[in-house]
Amino acid sequence: MPLSSGLMKNNYHTHMYLCRHAVGDVEDYVRQAIKLGFKALGMSDHAPFPELADRSVRMYLEDYKTYLAQCDYAIKKYKDQIKVYKALEIEYFPKHKEMYETLLGELDYLALGQHYIHDVTQPGELRSTYRLTTHQHIETYVDTLIEAMATGYFKFICHPDLMLYGIDDFTEAISKESKRLIQAAINYDIPLEINANGIRKGLKETKNGMRYLYPRKEFWELVKAANARVIISSDAHQPSHLYNHDVIKTYEFASQLGIEVEEALSIELNEHRR
Repeated sequence: MPLSSGLMKNNYHTHMYLCRHAVGDVEDYVRQAIKLGFKALGMSDHAPFPELADRSVRMYLEDYKTYLAQCDYAIKKYKDQIKVYKALEIEYFPKHKEMYETLLGELDYLALGQHYIHDVTQPGELRSTYRLTTHQHIETYVDTLIEAMATGYFKFICHPDLMLYGIDDFTEAISKESKRLIQAAINYDIPLEINANGIRKGLKETKNGMRYLYPRKEFWELVKAANARVIISSDAHQPSHLYNHDVIKTYEFASQLGIEVEEALSIELNEHRR
């Protein structure tokens, strides 16, 4: 699809085959981004993570060097046509500080995609963000994201409203937690991402009618009211996802709420790139 609308010129949330639920290698995405007229493409596949190795479909640790090599190859080969960033989407757990700092020594940025939280109702257990159903779960999710933002490790928050995936009623308590997350993003000057993959998955039947499970309209209305920073990402899992009707619908979603979307992020290249 030609980029005739000019809606998107940069995408910072991009996956590839090593995560085991996407297709295409790094170069496939870079070539598509060039075809679309993108100025920058951030590769941000799901990070290998020992704590989640048996729970989540993601890159194996032994594949990480291959991922870096593919990114480095594309960065060099296409440097005169597009800016390519090498990054990872990763969860935050406080005991892994050394791992995050090591990764930041090798990458241009980390994107926070919190797919699991420590379940305070079941000590020692993790709970998928897709299965948060109580106020306590939401509170833990927000606590985790705020602690993550405070570290300064993360460039933006992927699908922050994923916490509401299993929540039908947007109660006052849920609104309060959403506002707490949004205010923290403002305080730490971190953009929140409206994620096109939720729209790509289509409208779902809930007890309150048809809606996207994410992005969640009520959450983004609060983001608009607070004037927090917002980006849109395609969360591409195949090259054709980089810019398609789902991405256009995501921009329409933001426009209908009056949200001003940032076109580009300021990313300081790591020492290895300078």
